[in-house]
Amino acid sequence: MSWKLRQFVTVCLITLFAIMAWSLFFYAPKTESSSLPPRNFTPRNATYFVAPLPPKVIAQNVQLPVISDYCLTVPVLFYHHVQPNDIAVQKNQTSLNVDSGIFDQQMAYLSGSGYNSISADQLISAIKNHSGLPPKTVVITFDDGYMDNYTYAYPVLQKYHLVGNIMVITGLLENSDMLGWAQLKDMVGSGTFNAYDHTWSHASLAGLAEDKVQSEIMTAKSQLESNLGKSVDIFTYPYGSENGEVQSLLSQDGFVGAFSTIGGTTQCESFIMSLHRTRIGNSSLSSYGI
Repeated sequence: MSWKLRQFVTVCLITLFAIMAWSLFFYAPKTESSSLPPRNFTPRNATYFVAPLPPKVIAQNVQLPVISDYCLTVPVLFYHHVQPNDIAVQKNQTSLNVDSGIFDQQMAYLSGSGYNSISADQLISAIKNHSGLPPKTVVITFDDGYMDNYTYAYPVLQKYHLVGNIMVITGLLENSDMLGWAQLKDMVGSGTFNAYDHTWSHASLAGLAEDKVQSEIMTAKSQLESNLGKSVDIFTYPYGSENGEVQSLLSQDGFVGAFSTIGGTTQCESFIMSLHRTRIGNSSLSSYGI
């Protein structure tokens, strides 16, 4: 090979290697990691773009439940026996007795202080209808139906023109120390007393089978309505014994309200089937916050 030919081949090879090297440098694929800055790299004068938070999604035309209640402040006074204390001692009834003389003083206090006594029907109607009641309204209740309610409490209420509410155990009427139907009719017929269902035998309802609960409630209701000629749709729990099942049965039977033995003077629609009462003893009513 001549010198000129060798020189030409050499130039061609050099040119070919140069082209290949140039191609490898500019067209070799970059790996993803090669484009990342070093771990401790902090750019200068960097501009950060903060993406806005997505807008809250607001449901349209969704009615949220409104929690509300209607309440009245009405003391419901809670009595059993009313008789002279020495008689209560003889009968071993002192734990549930208010001396008749003290009872007279208590009723005189209500009358003189401008209290308005109402029936249980009026209280429950005001709660259900959201109609309100006059200031200083009270409900006076007597549980069970003892004869001393007729002998001692009844004349005192008439004396001060106050209204009473008697919660009657119908199956015990006509028994010793209990009212008879004649006395109960007299009390209710005078307008001084209102009578309500307190079961037939004073059974503790929360522990009874459903048919027994129904019998206790409805027997007393039927007897009161047939003897007094008035609808009865308000109930009082013996011993304060109640639960959701008993309340449900009462509602199914057409009762619109019921009284418990739970203390308190706030009466609300949300617990109209378990209204609160204040047990009264031998102290002035002012000591009970009345």
